Amino acid sequence: MVSAPGADLQARLSDMGLLSPIDPEAYSKWRPAPRLETIHGKVGGFLGNRKANASLLLQGVKELLNKDFELRDGISVDKYVYSRPAADDIIDDLASQCDFVVTCIAD
Repeated sequence: MVSAPGADLQARLSDMGLLSPIDPEAYSKWRPAPRLETIHGKVGGFLGNRKANASLLLQGVKELLNKDFELRDGISVDKYVYSRPAADDIIDDLASQCDFVVTCIAD
């Protein structure tokens, strides 16, 4: 039997000797969105951190996803300060306009 995504995450990470990258306080406030059946024809959000390589990486991912899944649209936006979480208005805009969001941090 295959476990659902995220099922028993702590045990799986522990078995591999890894620490969870999830902030327990943030996780108690937010839950992941339900997994999409497909991203074909969906609207993707691409959230960068204002660093040159992040923009290059996200642009490449956006192009690949568009080629493979024929996205309806791809919305690219950068957060205001690379070292801080994205502002609420950016998160709210992406959540209201996009079916999924890809983000990266890259120098």
